Amino acid sequence: MKSDLVDAPYVKEFPLVLECKLAHTFELGLHTQFVGEILDVKAEESVMGNGGLVDIKKVKPLVFTPDTQAYYGIGSFLGRAFSVGGKL
Repeated sequence: MKSDLVDAPYVKEFPLVLECKLAHTFELGLHTQFVGEILDVKAEESVMGNGGLVDIKKVKPLVFTPDTQAYYGIGSFLGRAFSVGGKL
């Protein structure tokens, strides 16, 4: 599908789409880190949780590790933001 906001297509069948514009690029040795600004979020009901927000457990995101060329699922809940390190 063609986006109305950014110059990049997206897959209509994906349950969650984050449309971003490039904000910064940083050269890190042999790699480039891209930082984007989210301009729009498209989410199906199947990935929505209470309060109208996306539920990360329903999205089931994954990450790719180039060194081993493997995919991993995002892990379990670790703690609440801004308080998980409070007991250090």
